[in-house]
Amino acid sequence: MKKKPQEPLEQLNNHAPEELVPEEVTYDLEDIIREFGGWSKRGTEPAPAPESAPAPESAPAPEPVEETEVMRVAASESSKEEKPKQEAKDLTGDTIRFRIVTEEEAAASLEQEEPPAAVQMPEEPEPEQDAKLLRAAKRAKRRSELRLKRQEHQRRKAQKAALRAARREEPEVVYPSAQEACADYAKVGSLRLRLILSAAMCVVSAVALLLGSGPVAGIDLTFQSRGFSTVILAMLMVQSVISYEIFIRGIYQALKMRFDLNSFMVLTVLVSIVDGCVAAAEGRIPFCTVPGILLLVCLWSTLLEKKAKYTTLKTVLSMENPVAAAKQEKAWHGLDCIFRKAGSLDAFTAMLETPDAAQKTMRVYAPAAAVVTLLLAAFASIRGQGEFLWSWTALLTAALPAGGFIACCRPFCILSKQLQQDGAAICGWRGAKTLSGECGIVITDLDLFPKNNISMNGMKMYSDLPTRQVVGYATAVIKAAGSGLLPLFEEVMKNEDGRHYTADSFHQYEGGGLGAEIRGDVVLLGSLAFMRLMGVHVPEGTRVQSALYISVNKELVGVFALTYQPSAGTRSGLGQVLRSAGLTPVLATRDFMITPALVKKRYKISVDRVEFPVVAERIALSSEEAGKDGIQGALMAKGSFLSFGSAVSCGRLLRKTVHSGVALAVFCGILGMGLMGVLTYLGSVLALSAVNLLLYHLIWLVPTLLVTGLVGKS
Repeated sequence: MKKKPQEPLEQLNNHAPEELVPEEVTYDLEDIIREFGGWSKRGTEPAPAPESAPAPESAPAPEPVEETEVMRVAASESSKEEKPKQEAKDLTGDTIRFRIVTEEEAAASLEQEEPPAAVQMPEEPEPEQDAKLLRAAKRAKRRSELRLKRQEHQRRKAQKAALRAARREEPEVVYPSAQEACADYAKVGSLRLRLILSAAMCVVSAVALLLGSGPVAGIDLTFQSRGFSTVILAMLMVQSVISYEIFIRGIYQALKMRFDLNSFMVLTVLVSIVDGCVAAAEGRIPFCTVPGILLLVCLWSTLLEKKAKYTTLKTVLSMENPVAAAKQEKAWHGLDCIFRKAGSLDAFTAMLETPDAAQKTMRVYAPAAAVVTLLLAAFASIRGQGEFLWSWTALLTAALPAGGFIACCRPFCILSKQLQQDGAAICGWRGAKTLSGECGIVITDLDLFPKNNISMNGMKMYSDLPTRQVVGYATAVIKAAGSGLLPLFEEVMKNEDGRHYTADSFHQYEGGGLGAEIRGDVVLLGSLAFMRLMGVHVPEGTRVQSALYISVNKELVGVFALTYQPSAGTRSGLGQVLRSAGLTPVLATRDFMITPALVKKRYKISVDRVEFPVVAERIALSSEEAGKDGIQGALMAKGSFLSFGSAVSCGRLLRKTVHSGVALAVFCGILGMGLMGVLTYLGSVLALSAVNLLLYHLIWLVPTLLVTGLVGKS
């Protein structure tokens, strides 16, 4: 719609104020709406502006009046609905009044008008407070960054440690199956013959050493020292040839950056041969006898290792259904427990080939000792009075401990033969480590009293119920409990032609009894004390301590007299378990008659260390799911407690013995290295002789032989 052009302002006010507009004019709200076109809602087009009224032609145009018009418009109810967020205003009425206001009145009204209230703005922080907040934020951010860096560093460190541990646990040799591993270890070949030849050469070398070092039994052959030196050197060379597998293994480990005791042995022998050549030329007695004896011990350890692993694998392969002794962490009140579960031959073979504690320790000791001896020899030759080759040979020979070769293989070989008689085998060093530490060993009903060791002396009925029904009730409740008495009562059921029932609403009480509902009858089965606790009347003549009482609907119906005979194998196994420090027997029995008091009475042992959990815990510990996630440490051909206890106790004993042997070996090597370092620096040729060095090694070899040899008798 085309708008008409508006007339000038002078045409709108062409009459005098007194004639056109009265002093006070009142308009209705409808007139205002018609005048200004009304209000439009948000989102709609505004209404077209109204046309201006034409000015009358007869009225002359007056002079423009310089006055200010003040118009106050009240918001209507419709505007409130359109803008609900606006505050409501106080309206005096539905009409708006207009009047002419002069400049003097406008100025006066402005002076009288109160200034608008100041808006309350949030106080800005002061500069000092703002700086403190900024510094605190920076410190918090820095702490957060440091915490994140620390966590990342710990994570990487843990990953590296886990990777190093995995590398240390890598098997030396990987066999496809236990059969192939057993066949490989059975191939001893000429090892025994070469061991005998090496021993004979050691004797010849020792005799030549004694004769060339001084008078023996009034015979002085020291003038033939050059000839004796040649004999000693020749014996060491021949021993090195017949001990070729030691050289191959030592060089291979050194090339793989795993410098171990065999690599240290190879280095010592080579340096000793070079020094022996110089000594033979000078007429001096060399140190070659001691490396020869160390080669003999090393060759012996190889034979012991083969025999131990062959015996272990042969025992395992003879098992039809091997049972594993597995350790599960925090199985009962935060205590690690050893259970029995199905065994795995593949896992056993892999664990058998993992490095033992002696090998792991010597991988750290051997390279450190080689470097230290080299530095001490160089220091003695530069600042002291000793020659470099002579000093280094003496230091290497003294730092090489003979006990490090037999610290693990000798006790493992002895224990493997002992366990073979009990039908058990340890999974090498890793299995011994798994079964060690503070832990408990779970003992069940059949462990303490096998089915052949529980007998029934007789039974007596006290109600009109038929015997076959009473026996059937008792068998149903015992079967629901999973008690070890089930084989005995099944046999009684067969003899008495008992009836088969199903127990409903089964419950096991802490007071030493069982309860169930069978065909609407409430059946209680338990000891004499349990019957009294449940309010069942028991006649005076039927009070037998080792008996099983049964009641139906709170009425005594029968008594079964039982006899628990101790087992010789269980007695031996319990003795080994109780002698093992840190191993706690945990009774997970379901037969309420088997208590620590009964075990003490029948087996004549102390039960101070025996744990007896509550009923619910005993049921959980003796269930088939218990120990399912455990790591196996040994395998057993039989499920008897003798095999179980022997495997666990021998594994723990092996770990303890190996640690003792390794500690002796390391101490021997460090002490010898320190003594030889002082003597080489002083250049004391008389004190640092080959005879004294031989005596030093023989003295320290005796305690190692005792510790590793008495393991089978402890």
